[in-house]
Amino acid sequence: MKINLYYFEVVYAIVDIETTGSSANYGKITEVAILIHDGKRVIDEYQTLINPERGIPMNITALTGITNEMVRDAPRFFEVAKEIYQMLEGNIFVAHNVNFDYSFLKNEFQQLGGTLNLKKLCTVRLSRKVFPGYKSYSLGVLCDHLKIANHARHRAMGDARATAELMDLIIQNDSNHIETFLKKDSKEADLPQHLPKEVFEALPEFTGVYYFHDAHGEILYVGKANNIKKRVRGHFSNTDVVYKQGLKDKLYDITYEACGDEMIALLFESSEIKKHFPIYNKAQKFTVVKYGLYHYYDGKGFQRLSIGKSKKGNLPLIGFSSFDRARDYLIELVKKYGLDPELCSLPASMAMYFGYSIKTEGNGSENQNHRFQQAIKSIKGDSQSFCLLGAGRTPSEKSVALVENGKYLGFGYYESDLAFNSIEEVKNAITKFPDTPDIQRIINAFYTKRKVIKFTTQNQAPNYGLFA
Repeated sequence: MKINLYYFEVVYAIVDIETTGSSANYGKITEVAILIHDGKRVIDEYQTLINPERGIPMNITALTGITNEMVRDAPRFFEVAKEIYQMLEGNIFVAHNVNFDYSFLKNEFQQLGGTLNLKKLCTVRLSRKVFPGYKSYSLGVLCDHLKIANHARHRAMGDARATAELMDLIIQNDSNHIETFLKKDSKEADLPQHLPKEVFEALPEFTGVYYFHDAHGEILYVGKANNIKKRVRGHFSNTDVVYKQGLKDKLYDITYEACGDEMIALLFESSEIKKHFPIYNKAQKFTVVKYGLYHYYDGKGFQRLSIGKSKKGNLPLIGFSSFDRARDYLIELVKKYGLDPELCSLPASMAMYFGYSIKTEGNGSENQNHRFQQAIKSIKGDSQSFCLLGAGRTPSEKSVALVENGKYLGFGYYESDLAFNSIEEVKNAITKFPDTPDIQRIINAFYTKRKVIKFTTQNQAPNYGLFA
């Protein structure tokens, strides 16, 4: 008989799930157990195996004992979604490392067009407050220390019953921690299980670069933010809980560096990603120059431009991270200088396919050669020397990023009342950093947004290290 839960002031839905993997993005649920707890005792329960509609890895079977044969005839999630939702609806979602279980169930409901938006409590974080001093707060360790029997570890109902007993002890020994955790502005339940709330609360609200660290201090992730605290909070919000769960489970500490200016933060973030190679940063790890724009003379003496794959020892006029970027750059070059598309590997058939049109202004050899010279000069002219100025970390400070002959040298800070009269003075103010395609894109994006100081250098050599 179903008990009417509305008579109770606070009702907890204590949940444990088993899955095919550690991330809700890729893994699926294989078992769900839910215990309804009225703050005094368990008053209702639900349990089911679930067919994940994919194979269960052998290491998961070794851990949980759940085999492919066991779930073959089990219901799929959509077949039991209504029952699960009715058990959870209106209750406080409780689990040991709550964001793990919550992320999987939230993802399943989202795939069905639904949503899950419940208050949460994490018994890992609560145990740290109520039972301080343990080296580990895994469910197994807590059960051993607190004499909680668990005869079915790593099965949903066994772990759910152990979590319910742990919740009983937390309630009995609690000094308002549950009430504090449930406050709307607490965000305690959203924080990763190993991250002290004090670390999060101490995060600043200025522009800079932040680092997520594991238990050994190793960098897991590097990010940039105009407001570090707000951005980090976004990583842990309910809307983002499905993503990077593996990162959250490994997160023990957060550090940061003030940058003062968004451009400087982006430059520094890019350099730090390539320096530390964090396992959870992917976008900027492997950016390389794959294509180049090459200039040559054909057998009839005509100058030509063509896009080709980068090869060691064959330096292009300018490099690109993709063929599309190279083609777009070449199209604009042909349009601007009235070059013959046929001499730039842009035949009419390609123009029709990619939806652009180019009108050339005279096809005589002398005319075209002159126009090619102008176009090539403009490419080499991109190899200018300049610095970009921005905000500093304090009101009396400014930031500067330096480019010499088209190559990024680095960034630094200087007193706002200082004026640069030469490129050498700027060099003395910066810290050197490597130049990469990502760095060049950042510089290009901010070139029209920041104050620019250009430097004229005599006998400036053509630069073959440009990126686009």
